[in-house]
Amino acid sequence: MIAHRITSHNPTEIDHEETIQTVLTLLKQKKTVSASRWICEVCGMVHMGQMPGQCDSCGSSALVQQAEIHREMNNHW
Repeated sequence: MIAHRITSHNPTEIDHEETIQTVLTLLKQKKTVSASRWICEVCGMVHMGQMPGQCDSCGSSALVQQAEIHREMNNHW
């Protein structure tokens, strides 16, 4: 079975300036989401979300919160 594409033969004008302004407005509305990352000081395992009571890997309770995610990691520059 072939799905038929519905096409319109009426040309429509696209207001590029209005489209750009709409996109910029939407981008400004996006809030920064910060993920909680906890790093075990003993083995280095990274835990996401709320602080666990102990490390899943080594059982240590020496967990510190990572201040920020380094954006230069995995960058191909």
